[in-house]
Amino acid sequence: MADTGKVKQMIPNFAAMRSLVYAAIAATVFTSCEPEEPLYPAPKQIQGLQTLTLDMGEDRNRDVFVNLSNVAYSSADGSLWDLGFSCVSGRWDIIINNGNDAWIYRGDTGSINRVFKVPSTGWRYDNPTGTPDSSALGSWSPDGSKSYGYCYIMDRGLNQAAADRYVKFKLGRVENGDYVLSYGRLADTVTKPARIGRMPGKNYAYFSFLRGDTIHAEPLNQDAWDLVFRKYKTNIIETGTGIPYDYVAVGCLLNPYNTLAVEVPANTPFESVNLGLAQSLTLSARRDAIGYDWKLFDRLSGKYTVNYKRVYVIRTAGNQWFKLRFTDYYNDLGQRGYPKFEFERL
Repeated sequence: MADTGKVKQMIPNFAAMRSLVYAAIAATVFTSCEPEEPLYPAPKQIQGLQTLTLDMGEDRNRDVFVNLSNVAYSSADGSLWDLGFSCVSGRWDIIINNGNDAWIYRGDTGSINRVFKVPSTGWRYDNPTGTPDSSALGSWSPDGSKSYGYCYIMDRGLNQAAADRYVKFKLGRVENGDYVLSYGRLADTVTKPARIGRMPGKNYAYFSFLRGDTIHAEPLNQDAWDLVFRKYKTNIIETGTGIPYDYVAVGCLLNPYNTLAVEVPANTPFESVNLGLAQSLTLSARRDAIGYDWKLFDRLSGKYTVNYKRVYVIRTAGNQWFKLRFTDYYNDLGQRGYPKFEFERL
């Protein structure tokens, strides 16, 4: 009898199976009549006033890249690189790291291995506007395929070790789209080769003479950020004397990838800036259209004060419009290097 019971349990229940099949067919029919839903909901547009406080570090060597649309930022050590090589198709401009107080001297077209002396004059740095024709290196190639063969000397900045401060380099022929150069310390009689490839999606490929390799100094692709807060060199008129001098400032620069900005007319309240007013203004592609002078140094207090009445309009590469103003440069502990600003999409 026990064996007979086991046999009965193994016999399928066809009536129950029929019910399951009919239920599955019905579910399929009714489901196919319902509209399909997207896998993910559409992202919500950022609405209202937004605030960001950035951390550039105590020495302000941290470059902070800001995406206004996402209210997000990413950072990288901005002191590690020396030269930036354009990755944009059809462009061959080369920039230097002004944030390190770097300078460039362009010599003749002789042998780089015979250059040993530090010149006393003729030093240049990149204009903060970012225009290629105002770079410290100047025009180094007639067509982007070959070099004029100038010998360059670079002062990497006062903060560098004495043995590593001065380097010499010479740009060679471009090979398969890559930049080729030879370089060494100023005292070297034999230089080393280097090859810098273009990095798709980036504005520049950043090269370090000390490491002999490229540096990951631009953490986001060119279409993923709008502003960068970093050190850069500019010419400042001294208050009171009117004497111009070169100064490493901490400021806000535009992404060179189709980002524009302008300061709205003086005494225009932040609250009254709307899309109509923004689109009536003439925007600039100058990298330093916002710049550093939203803050001023007060000699009496020894601190920076922020002019929150200065309002800026920004149009991003994605054709989004924002208004922005700065509200602070210090954190809660009174440490500088923490730019705070508020902005709103128009």
